[in-house]
Amino acid sequence: MISLIESKNSTKVTFITYYQGFLAVTAILVFFTRLDIYLANNHGFIIPLYWMLGFLLASFPLFLSLLYRLDNFSKPLLIWSGIYIAVSFISILVQPISPNQQYLENQYRTIIFLLLMLGIFAYHPLVTKWVKLTIMSVTFINVGMFIYEFLNPSAFYLEQRAPGRSAGFYEDSNAASIALVVGMILTIDIIKPKYRLFYALLIFVGIAPTFSRGSIAGWVLVMVFLIVKKIVPRYQMPLLVVFFMVMISILSTQIGHLKYLKDLHGKPLLNKDSLARVEFLINPLAQKDNSKAAREEHVKVAWGKFVRHPFIGNGLGSGENVATLSSTGVAQRCHNTYLDQMVEFGFLGVLFFPSLLLVSIWQAEGELKNQGAAFVIFLSLQGFFSHTLMNEFCSLIFYAMMANLAKHSSVSKAQNIETDEFLDKLYFHDLET
Repeated sequence: MISLIESKNSTKVTFITYYQGFLAVTAILVFFTRLDIYLANNHGFIIPLYWMLGFLLASFPLFLSLLYRLDNFSKPLLIWSGIYIAVSFISILVQPISPNQQYLENQYRTIIFLLLMLGIFAYHPLVTKWVKLTIMSVTFINVGMFIYEFLNPSAFYLEQRAPGRSAGFYEDSNAASIALVVGMILTIDIIKPKYRLFYALLIFVGIAPTFSRGSIAGWVLVMVFLIVKKIVPRYQMPLLVVFFMVMISILSTQIGHLKYLKDLHGKPLLNKDSLARVEFLINPLAQKDNSKAAREEHVKVAWGKFVRHPFIGNGLGSGENVATLSSTGVAQRCHNTYLDQMVEFGFLGVLFFPSLLLVSIWQAEGELKNQGAAFVIFLSLQGFFSHTLMNEFCSLIFYAMMANLAKHSSVSKAQNIETDEFLDKLYFHDLET
């Protein structure tokens, strides 16, 4: 278990500490929930770039204070960021044609945001407490929002990007489901062991309305790992098996009747694509749908680009399939983080995402090592289903938060801290194993 106690050797609590905690909590509420995207797209509020600039200005006093406590930074993630910046500039120099200005701005924004979050989530025991409790609160809220949107599809957006699939503020169902599982991984240690399976099942209930095949498969893989490592008690495994047997039995016998279900407005609750995704849960090998065919086409196009320039890549922005350019100027990518980076940077690009995950957990000690491993396992798998894990704000914040927790576990081990008086008082936490 990660210990979260403030010992005599820990950093003193000052005004700037509370200010950092405020920034960290606010960053989670804005970026981890993707509230910035929701407000901009649905209510014409300020665009995400201005949110980042606002946090950058607000963080100026914090960064001044961090100059005197540089050890609080996650150095592995800081080093990775420096290498990624260097490779990006080298890529620009070796390409015969300079990339579009927008692609350069996107790359700068990605790097600046990651460094900004690295500072906001810099190690401090009090900040770590607030971060974990905020993540858990957001995770519970997301579960409720996704279920509500499933019953009332127009709850958050007048028109869903993927009709019939819940997404809450995220707009993207895949990003929504990924955030749920990451939230579970980061906070499962502050749940009593005997309640952890129920917590995980609640997360699954939240994932289900998103119909994200990648996240569902990832959740199953994470659960197997957590049970093997005894983070979730092994004696509860029969309950998990029974849960899925009952669920699959109900779905397999009632699949023909699901199309008659109605939402709160009397419209069909499940469309053709949603029904196809339900069939995937019953028989993954037999699953066929239009989205799968479209993804395969994007992968084929991206692979062709990589084969043409396997050593130096095709440059920033080349991962986009210009043939799919929409009226809003957005083009589709290959829905694969590894291949997307290979298209832009060459064969070395395949290393960027795995190395980002590894440096995020590099300093993990104690029980956080297992949580960090689950973090890497889950997101490594999601890399095959999503191309946004290295550029979206709601994804980049994952790595800063995990790096903060890893740094905390490292300091706690060095100080021989074994308990957390704060979390011990919470109803959902104890020290039983």
